[in-house]
Amino acid sequence: MADTSESMTRLEDPLEDSPVPVVAEPADDRDDGIRRRKTLGVMFWVAVGFLSVLTLAAIFADVLPLKGPAQTFAGNNRAGPSAEFWFGNDGAGRDIFSRVIYGAQVSLMVSAIGATLALFIGGMIGMAAGYYRSRVDTTITAFTDGTLVIPPLILALSLILFLDSEANRRVSILIVVFVLLSIAPIGRVVRASTLVWSEREFVLAAKTIGARNGRIMFREVLPNVAPALVSYSLIVMANLIVVEGAVAFIGLSVPPPTPTWGDMINKGRTDLDTAAHISLIPATTMFLTVLALNFVGDKLQERYEPRESVL
Repeated sequence: MADTSESMTRLEDPLEDSPVPVVAEPADDRDDGIRRRKTLGVMFWVAVGFLSVLTLAAIFADVLPLKGPAQTFAGNNRAGPSAEFWFGNDGAGRDIFSRVIYGAQVSLMVSAIGATLALFIGGMIGMAAGYYRSRVDTTITAFTDGTLVIPPLILALSLILFLDSEANRRVSILIVVFVLLSIAPIGRVVRASTLVWSEREFVLAAKTIGARNGRIMFREVLPNVAPALVSYSLIVMANLIVVEGAVAFIGLSVPPPTPTWGDMINKGRTDLDTAAHISLIPATTMFLTVLALNFVGDKLQERYEPRESVL
């Protein structure tokens, strides 16, 4: 009986250790209840480094020891890369390396300004559509869907030809066109993200205590939408560089003697058999720039996108 009483006492005592082993959750699969975010990786920093070097070179091109982009060198027509001319010379004997750097000024400037303005306008439109919904959402969605139906290059060419007949105002017109092209896709991304975040508990709590809609949008929703907004704007910027190159290829970008990547590709297409580097080098530079922007944008979106809780 004593043994039975002792056994019953052990079973009834909640302070005694349980004979059943407790299995802990693997620490590697959890991070405070949130899935671990993906690391950016080495290639991300390589892409960032390339974009940084190209951007700084374009900004400080006038103070760097570069040859003039319009300066010709007799006897070096269509010459290949050398110690003096790293990227060779074009059909007129001009330094291709210098022209690539100066050409980056146009491509990066118009695409960056266009994407930034569209980021502001499209972001506000998308947040309004995703937060207020109802008729506001219907009207804005109809506008963005109608804009996206038109191919961007056709829309860009139509707007440039309609808005501008003077070459000296071409840069301003390009920026306006790029903003109009980018508002709709940015607005759709922000709307989708706002729809998700506006249903979260902290937003509903803010509505419950009577916070104004403006405060909720800018203090609660915007900080969470911003990472997706910024990452997607880099992808938009890459697309604008391609559009600018296509527009320059047919002679509707900035007028000569200002170099542009698209115009350099166009001028070298007649020498593809004998001097392919004239077109290949600016085309490769544009390709690497667009690739780097897309890669950085994708990595940032993967890194900062909202994760579901692991329960």
